[in-house]
Amino acid sequence: MAPHILVCGSLAIDQLLRFKGSFAQYQNDFQVEALNASLPIHEYRTCFGGCGGNISFGVASLGLPVTLLSHAGLDFEAGYRDHLNACGVNCEFIAVSASNPFSARCTIISDDHGNQITGFYPGDAPASERKMPSQLPNIADISFAILGPEEPSLMIAQAHDLTRLGLPFIFDPGQWVSKFSKAELLESMALATYTIGNAHEIAVITATLGIAVSELGQVASTMLITQGPEGVDILENDDVQRIPAIEVAEVNDATGTGDAFRAGLIYGLAKGFSLEHAADLGCRVAHIALQSTSPQDYVIDLKNLNLE
Repeated sequence: MAPHILVCGSLAIDQLLRFKGSFAQYQNDFQVEALNASLPIHEYRTCFGGCGGNISFGVASLGLPVTLLSHAGLDFEAGYRDHLNACGVNCEFIAVSASNPFSARCTIISDDHGNQITGFYPGDAPASERKMPSQLPNIADISFAILGPEEPSLMIAQAHDLTRLGLPFIFDPGQWVSKFSKAELLESMALATYTIGNAHEIAVITATLGIAVSELGQVASTMLITQGPEGVDILENDDVQRIPAIEVAEVNDATGTGDAFRAGLIYGLAKGFSLEHAADLGCRVAHIALQSTSPQDYVIDLKNLNLE
């Protein structure tokens, strides 16, 4: 029987804006102070997003059963639920608040090199309406979980709940990482089977903890640091291994690429692949996602992906 994945994380409506050119070149050409800049936008799209939704979409696209544990506003019923259901995501445990119209919103400005400026609004739906993993009637079917970026107290409560259940899980604080205290990060990383973040998020973690990247192995069992086009670094104890990314001729939009990587990684880990093999699969799924225009519109050819 295929392993069943639990994804805990946000649902959002993404507003994707495209800046034609390079943020770095803009900074070089014009004086930028205190993030005060005016960028001409040549493309605007609205699409389904949120880390929980994106990861669930990717896992389902790879053919694994997946349950999404999240919360949303009433606008979730205006197409998003039907979209996820059609993809094969179990949306039964998404708490939709009857009194709040809006789900989370994520506004992202991307340049032509995959760099992004992101603003995240967590939405009006209170997380208190959500169930904990142990309260799900199908929890006995779950074999692996990921805690996507959300409010720290919620993520910590879920981490303890999954630990009591004996379920391996990934701790992925993402855009919420700066809201974690030193004690909260240490607690979460100690409970997690894996901790993941991009280079900036890991820099926030090390700054909060007051340690160097090389010392992360002392507080987390296994760290994965995504490095964009350079691939992903795996830190275990004192060892660092680089898994290379796959070169993309043209980046359509980088939004959700990290979530696509996580979907491939989760598939591999849940299937019993080595960590290196699972990370390589994540890079291959991310390569596919980079060539799409939105976080949940890429198509995976399972026959050509070599999932064994």
